[in-house]
Amino acid sequence: MLSACTTQGPAPADPAKPPESAARIDGMPADWTLVSAVIVSRHGVRSPTHAHPPLDKLSPDAWPGWPVPAGYLTARGGSLAERMGRYYGDWLRARRVLPDGACPAPGVVYGWADIDQRTRESGNALLQGIAPGCGMRTSHQADLTTYDAVFQPVAAGDCPLDPGAARGAIEARLAPDGVAGLNRRYAASLARMGEVLDYAHSPACGAPGGCKLEDVPTRLRVEGDGSGVTLRGALGSAAKASEVFLLQYGEGLPDNAVAWGRIRDDKDWALLLAAHNAQRDLLNKTPYLATTNGTPLLATVLDALTRAEAAGASPAAPVRGPVVPAGNRVYVLTGHDTNIANLAGMLKLDWQLTGQPDNTPPDGALVFSLWRNPAGEPFVRVEFVYQSMHQLRHLTALSLDEPARRETLTLSECTGGPDGKACQWPAFAQRARAALSPACLEGVK
Repeated sequence: MLSACTTQGPAPADPAKPPESAARIDGMPADWTLVSAVIVSRHGVRSPTHAHPPLDKLSPDAWPGWPVPAGYLTARGGSLAERMGRYYGDWLRARRVLPDGACPAPGVVYGWADIDQRTRESGNALLQGIAPGCGMRTSHQADLTTYDAVFQPVAAGDCPLDPGAARGAIEARLAPDGVAGLNRRYAASLARMGEVLDYAHSPACGAPGGCKLEDVPTRLRVEGDGSGVTLRGALGSAAKASEVFLLQYGEGLPDNAVAWGRIRDDKDWALLLAAHNAQRDLLNKTPYLATTNGTPLLATVLDALTRAEAAGASPAAPVRGPVVPAGNRVYVLTGHDTNIANLAGMLKLDWQLTGQPDNTPPDGALVFSLWRNPAGEPFVRVEFVYQSMHQLRHLTALSLDEPARRETLTLSECTGGPDGKACQWPAFAQRARAALSPACLEGVK
């Protein structure tokens, strides 16, 4: 649970910055009231996780070392996450959701994180940034040895995934060429990755005359018990390597250590990360997989917004998962890029980011904000908030004057609000409920 506030509160907001300053950032009129925000964030910059095949098999060159165990948030990753939190805090204070110069009342800001070190510590950093000096820490499942069903419902055994249905859903998206056509579709990305890795001389190649990464077949692996779906072969390896290069860049490694200094420019980054974006889209946004993996998280988001819209009422809550405290107005859920992609697949959200080639970068977040117009009518707005490559690289101190990047997302059939990108609350709630899988959350109405 959140700890009590200390005597030291956040620095008072600049009195010369009325809500109009936030309006320039979030694009909403100053006379609209921000009721609450649910922030579904990816964790921050971490060391590489274990891969198949291992990274050291993909290149003859030694990979740079990391100062933390595999998959852990780094100190710099924590600093970047706290900077995002400070940006959120500035925005929320300017919008009068949080008080100036004082800690929020208990429960107004609340966090829930997945069990991994990188998610827990990222959640802590985000909350510390949102309310500096208030001693806030994210909550999480007490048992760190079992999966949290909010973020990992299939692995936790809460949401059954049918292997045949999973394979069929992916193959249907890839028709008529199927998985075998992925290498042709992403040939340029795979070829460039092969050059950066020097794959022809890698242990994975092993052929006396060398070989090409783009010639390695991409395979879809679906576990027989439904516990996981992965891509192996060329696209899977390229996706993993490109993500590691981005993490190296965000971690601040020297230029000659990031991909051994072989990435030329922004276009090169975009070409390489096309593999990572493709994998994330295919494995996590395909509707069947998105719904099966994302239902508990979307139900949690919907529950928090429903409570906020009803001004503290207690609607039907998910059977499992955290229950948001009474009076909550800012809810920070810290998970993984897979979780964000699941929600995007369920709500049919798509985006391309400016200044950031990774569609789900470290600390990137889907922000669901609940608003009331001057007539008191409720609307929901969905944005993707993130740090650009430049901001990640240079540890930019984010603020309303130096903001994080925001991409307002369009929900089909939702054309309300001042810019036609907001959803009237009843329409959003209906759409979100319709996206939930009854097999995962019985009792969500």
